Amino acid sequence: MFVWGICSQKYRASAFSGIGGLYIPGRWHPQGHKIVYTAESLALASLEIFVHLESNRVSLVAIKAGMSDEVEIEEIEPSQLPDNWQDTSSYPLLQEMGRDWLTSLRIPILKVPCSIVPVEYNYLLNPQPSKLKVVLESSMKFKFDRRMWKSDL
Repeated sequence: MFVWGICSQKYRASAFSGIGGLYIPGRWHPQGHKIVYTAESLALASLEIFVHLESNRVSLVAIKAGMSDEVEIEEIEPSQLPDNWQDTSSYPLLQEMGRDWLTSLRIPILKVPCSIVPVEYNYLLNPQPSKLKVVLESSMKFKFDRRMWKSDL
């Protein structure tokens, strides 16, 4: 199984440590919890990072990570979520779900629907001591096509 993540070049070495979650909350976790957000494809990972960027002037790196196909995965389907789960008003509920999963340490990966493309999935990795062994397969510089930035045309 492979997943993708994109981060700033300066965080490349710690990209899969989950340390960012200690300082910044996300849709699926409250601040103070180590967590790694990844996507099922490079295209989806790029959308996930794009919605948070203000310009194309950030030096990015795309990282492909591999895990055993036998690793256990817990899944949350859109049908298990409230109709407004994509709204920021649902963050407290989703963060509670993520926190419960993280602190239980029962399964190392949580598969969640992507809020941008709900028929595709992100994979949240729990970097806490667990059965999960992540192998960083490859990395490459990543830059968005300039046409994605209206101000750069």
